Amino acid sequence: MRIAMEADSSFEDEFYQRPRRKPKSGKQKGVRGNPEGDSILGKEKGKLRAPPNSDNDSSFDVISPSKKRKTHINPDPLENVQRKPTKRHLQMYSDTDLSSLDQTDTPDTLSQISSIMPCSDVSMQTTFSRMRKPKGRADITLEKAVQKARGQPDGAERSFHQKKASKSILQPRLSTVREAAEGRTSDSSTQEVCVEDEPASPGPQQFERRKSMKVKLKRAASNAAGKLKSLKGKKVQLSESRLIAKCKMEDSQLEETSESKKTKLKELPFKERKKVRKMLKNNFNMIQRSKKIWEELRRHDVKESKKHELCTELMGFVKGNMKEFAFAHDTARVLQCLVQHGSPGQKDEVFEEVKDQICLMARSKYAKFLVKKLIVYGSKQHKNHVFKSFHGNVRKLVRHREASDLVEFAYNEYANAPQRLSLLEDFYGPSFILFKTPDMRCLDQMLMLQPDKKDMILSNMKEALLPLIDKTILVHSMVHRIFFEFFVHASDKMRSDMIEALRESLMHMIHTRDGSRVAMYCFWYGNAKDRKIMIKSLKTHVMKICCEEYGHLVMLAMFDGVDDTKLVQKAILDDVIKNVPQLAKNQYGKKVLLYLLCPRDPRFFHPDVVKILQEADLSTTSKKQKSIRHRELLEFVSEPLLKYIADYTRELVMDNTSLLFLSAIITHSLGDPTAAMTAIAKLASEPFVAGSLQNMHIVEHSAGHMALKKLIQSDKERIQEGKSVLFSQILLQTLPDGGLKSWAACNRGCFTLAFLLELDHPEVTDLVTAQLIGVRNALKKMTFKGAQVLMQKLDAVNGEFKL
Repeated sequence: MRIAMEADSSFEDEFYQRPRRKPKSGKQKGVRGNPEGDSILGKEKGKLRAPPNSDNDSSFDVISPSKKRKTHINPDPLENVQRKPTKRHLQMYSDTDLSSLDQTDTPDTLSQISSIMPCSDVSMQTTFSRMRKPKGRADITLEKAVQKARGQPDGAERSFHQKKASKSILQPRLSTVREAAEGRTSDSSTQEVCVEDEPASPGPQQFERRKSMKVKLKRAASNAAGKLKSLKGKKVQLSESRLIAKCKMEDSQLEETSESKKTKLKELPFKERKKVRKMLKNNFNMIQRSKKIWEELRRHDVKESKKHELCTELMGFVKGNMKEFAFAHDTARVLQCLVQHGSPGQKDEVFEEVKDQICLMARSKYAKFLVKKLIVYGSKQHKNHVFKSFHGNVRKLVRHREASDLVEFAYNEYANAPQRLSLLEDFYGPSFILFKTPDMRCLDQMLMLQPDKKDMILSNMKEALLPLIDKTILVHSMVHRIFFEFFVHASDKMRSDMIEALRESLMHMIHTRDGSRVAMYCFWYGNAKDRKIMIKSLKTHVMKICCEEYGHLVMLAMFDGVDDTKLVQKAILDDVIKNVPQLAKNQYGKKVLLYLLCPRDPRFFHPDVVKILQEADLSTTSKKQKSIRHRELLEFVSEPLLKYIADYTRELVMDNTSLLFLSAIITHSLGDPTAAMTAIAKLASEPFVAGSLQNMHIVEHSAGHMALKKLIQSDKERIQEGKSVLFSQILLQTLPDGGLKSWAACNRGCFTLAFLLELDHPEVTDLVTAQLIGVRNALKKMTFKGAQVLMQKLDAVNGEFKL
């Protein structure tokens, strides 16, 4: 018996020394369940109770807590995880004096357990306890002893709640049961465990324990009340603290933690929040003072002496901080003003501080304007250094959104020929970046001196130009220059590849001289598909292109190179015809109309322009003959142009700039010009009063007189071409009787009559001489040149008649 008890005690020690496992979400059940039912220990975990002294529950002196008990919730969630038995739990079992029993004396059989308490009573009590499920503390000491003596059934696993039991509670209880089975119990234990008749009376320790519990409850209640009160006053305290913090920040600008700063910035209005952020920056006071000086310095009415003082004071503030100030939106303007109005020495100081960051500043949204000021107001050394800084970085800067504008400005406005070449050499290849050739001025000279490098240069240019085909980059003239040089020297295969890449982006290039030349090359050497795409891309911009200095040349190249005249008529000429009055008033739009009437006519086009347009004749992609292409376009625009003359006769005749245009329409149009000629003749048939300044007659007007002269002289060409419609005949038929005599009263009228006589048309000559017979004597008395010329013409005609 003794050996069995020692074995049991060693087993218990080993059991309590095993490491605990973390509890899982569900319970672990064995293969076979406990025949006596689940243990109360597993159901009522942590609610242990000492066994009563008898079957009557009223004899148990420890008062169970009431059903509705106010509990204090611990705010700390970590204390609720795997809590160990506390002093409060151990005090609940002080009545049985479990600690005084021997832990090694454990009953092994049911007979030994029966000596402590009848088995029937125990089984009945456990059964009723499962049925009723009391909320108070349950008696589990006896049940634990039964389970220990009986052991686990075959195949059953150790339940999870057995592993989880608290060693500090189970050991005293098991030792108490063993001592009771051995019969060696202490006085206090036998009174509470073995004696059933005598009820246990509460001792002084129990009263002290109850008193301490009441004190703890009161403390917990007071703590809860204090926390509730603090929560109620939290909102008022927060508003007061915010107001105090706001006042402190405005007055003393104290340093605070990052979290408090964020909270206060969110609460402040926008303007105050912006002010606080500025105050947190370095050199805030210096920046504010510099801006005030700048505001005064930038005014136009400041005297030079005052400007010198302000620049000197401003230099003292910004010196040493220019690299930082150049990238801010406000302080960058301060430095720009200092460069513009400062002395040469002050400009040198600014340049020395920022000269190592020229390329970086060129990429900045605000610092690039400081570089621009250095180019405009800096010395020659400053400008040269800026261009040297750009050398080798042009390809990167051109693709940058901010830097591209600065490079374009420097290239167009202030760069000389060598500096422009240095910017363009980045596209020729790396060898030209590393090895400078000062004698070269353009790519043509390079290829003449080094023809073996042509393929290498063109391949590098093609590789560098393809990424630049973007609408934000193609607007720069420097890029247009690179494209133009490539098209001039490239082979047909390279041209076709580049045209295919550029055909949808020509609209962004034709506003410059080199860009328009590139577009002309695309129309000359592109195939039918490329031309169709290019024409459609320009369809919505026809008026703008026709009125540009270089854009109208693209239209002329299109008329010379595109064989599909139907497409040109629908996409381009429809808009041209609808806007003839606007185009006729523009000097470049008028040339577009004149090129449709008489292409490459030296009277209307400069020889250099004609030379450029003649390159279209070398194209191998245009199959239709030039004369056929020109006639198809002229037939489409002739009738609208003649109608335009009939509708706007007075404006055209009285305008010096429209004189040649009027003559070209009547001379070269393929339609019937009778309506247009009649409209001009009606204008000439109005009553004429010599010397009238209010309503000057067409004969006496400088532009009207020349218009009549050109139209009369053009009748010679019409007679030679065999045309039956003559302006001179229509004019004489429209004039009233005696109209020619009134014209002879002024100098320009006499010249107009002389032009009619010079036509040598029998019908016209007879009508003029017949009406001027009565004014011969008056013409002899007139002294102006026109009268003398007219008399000579009349005498010549009469002499011919006499002969």
